[in-house]
Amino acid sequence: MTAHLDLVDAAARRLRSGEHRALRDAQRESLRAEKEARRQARFERRLLEANGHLDPGMRFRALQSTLKAETDFLDLADKKARFALIIMSVLNAVALVVVTKGGNELFPRHGAWGRVLQFEVVVYAAVTVYYIWKAIDALRPRGKLGRPTGTLPVGITHNESMRVLFHADIAARSREEYRALWSQLRLDNVNAELADQLHMVSCINVVKFEALRRLYQGVVVMPVLITLTLLTMGAHAMA
Repeated sequence: MTAHLDLVDAAARRLRSGEHRALRDAQRESLRAEKEARRQARFERRLLEANGHLDPGMRFRALQSTLKAETDFLDLADKKARFALIIMSVLNAVALVVVTKGGNELFPRHGAWGRVLQFEVVVYAAVTVYYIWKAIDALRPRGKLGRPTGTLPVGITHNESMRVLFHADIAARSREEYRALWSQLRLDNVNAELADQLHMVSCINVVKFEALRRLYQGVVVMPVLITLTLLTMGAHAMA
């Protein structure tokens, strides 16, 4: 009888042990399935982010970063224009010293050589004035280029610029009206205006760098003219 009970007890223990193992295996399988489902969900979310539309927050960050880069280019163009003016000032100082201190031996006032040198000086002066004008053109403000015109919006419109970021549009509204508009503003409105500003600054950069390209042509031409004048003076001195 005791042996029979022991057999029954052992069988029950084996049964319970098997049930525990089956339960643990089921739990492990459930955890693996849950991890795989989370991994698949992350993969699908990343795939959607890579191939889908940008959400408003990502568009805002992208527009803000690009606008900052374009603004940096704007500052760089102004710095390059000012540097070109410094170079031109040095060249003009050299030309002035040559003309005023050269004397009749180096810079004759009469005769064939005198007429050639006077012509070269006149050409140099005209080129200098022209490229100083180009420097002014490169540096002058262009705040109205590409700027939206028309009546300022009053109510909030989905995915439209409310023109609340540009100083002229801000000053055109009363303080109360401006605050009320900001209290209702949506992120898509800000994104639309940032896109408008990015387009405006990009248009200004295109015009500025084209003016800068012409200005630096003058930085190349002016030393050539000075060199030509010095060669003419040397030829006259050796004649």
